Amino acid sequence: MSGWFQKRREELVLRVQAPELIGLVELILAEAEARSQDGDAAACSLLQARLPLLLSCCRGDDESVRKVTAHLTGCIQQWGDSVLGQRCRDLLVQLYLQRPELRVPVHEVLLHSAGATGSSVCKLDGLIHRFITLLADTSDSRSSENRVADANMACRKLAVAHPILLLRHLPMIAALLHGRTHLNFQEFRQQNHLTFFLHVLGVLELLQPQVFQSEHQGALWDCLLSFIRLLLNYRKSSRHLAPFISKFVQFTHKYITYNAPAAVSFLQKHSDALHDLSFDSSDLVMLKSLLAGLSLPSRDGRTDRGLDEEGEDESSAGSLPLVSVSLFTPLTAAEMAPYMKRLSRGQTVEGEFGSLALLGQVGPAVGDLLEVLSDIDEMSRRRPEILGFFSTNLQRLMSSAEDIAADFLPTFMYCLGSRDFEVVQTALRNLPEYTLLCQEHAAVLLHRAFLVGMYGQMDTSAQISEALRILHMEAVM
Repeated sequence: MSGWFQKRREELVLRVQAPELIGLVELILAEAEARSQDGDAAACSLLQARLPLLLSCCRGDDESVRKVTAHLTGCIQQWGDSVLGQRCRDLLVQLYLQRPELRVPVHEVLLHSAGATGSSVCKLDGLIHRFITLLADTSDSRSSENRVADANMACRKLAVAHPILLLRHLPMIAALLHGRTHLNFQEFRQQNHLTFFLHVLGVLELLQPQVFQSEHQGALWDCLLSFIRLLLNYRKSSRHLAPFISKFVQFTHKYITYNAPAAVSFLQKHSDALHDLSFDSSDLVMLKSLLAGLSLPSRDGRTDRGLDEEGEDESSAGSLPLVSVSLFTPLTAAEMAPYMKRLSRGQTVEGEFGSLALLGQVGPAVGDLLEVLSDIDEMSRRRPEILGFFSTNLQRLMSSAEDIAADFLPTFMYCLGSRDFEVVQTALRNLPEYTLLCQEHAAVLLHRAFLVGMYGQMDTSAQISEALRILHMEAVM
């Protein structure tokens, strides 16, 4: 009877080689092409049904999956927009949804196949759902604030690295924006609802231009309508909404640039609300400029047109004048020059880090570098676009930090074992971030932190859990 309770193990009966894998892909594509006569939905359902067989034949081997993706990419280039080319795109998208960690090339042909993902299941759906739920959390505890910051970082990374995966959840994001603007402004801001709106708008900015594609218009319009309700309900507090208004107008300009017919249709549909906001708030210069540049209907209705007439004039929507020169005051390289100069001094810091690591000392160059990084971090909270000026330097510093992190290991371990309670607390507070930088020694670090908790009569579970969570998030992303 014990055999009944043994866990079933899959055995590799078929030793499928690369040519046979390609042959299997061709059979699946031929079957899907034949099924296309019943519609795209039937063909996509067939591909989803055959995908487990294909992945099983790959035996979990990343190299085998890469060969399949390379073959499908070649077929897409060969067959173009034909029925077979579309089935190749659909299969590649389905494969990507199941193995996103392989970094399947998400080029234009994939981004325009997002319709194939609507009824599909992705292995990261649960994790992304969790990130978005955390992002919408309005608790006021310190731990909640940290979780929201981490969720925002994860969503922003997903928006850049895996836009298809995050766009699948755009309707959920739009729904979470509802039911918040009925509060008075003080409650709205204190309960972190404004922070959530800013985070969502920031993620939408990173999802450009894919978020402007036709298949996402319903959810995007839902988000934009929530933004307009925010501006209308809190028009008397426009001074506190300046960062949000600036981002909203810039995003709207990008929307017009990439999909003028849809953008103008939305703005004209809600022109009365936008004009009311503009007239009631004399300080919203950017919004007034946007309305003037778009030549939206006036409040007296002299230029009002129905939606049918708007459709007839879609061809000219792309040439509507955009008043963008004086709307914003974009930062220039000259303004960032002092920070660039201070940051460039960090080129010599790597050696100083290495020489001082075992002594636990921080030299003047390191101190200046930390100071300028703190200044940049503070500025980027208000103007995230400034990070573009420092991307090269920041990438180099992050790379060098990972290279020399192990040099600090003896000092860090000594601090964890110190008899000074404050020293131990400082080391524990920095344990999660240092573990991320020094991943090859993560086991040793976490074991030492565990022993500190066991024999030092202090609770280190929070720091250990946070370190494990950050390592897991890094592995997933």
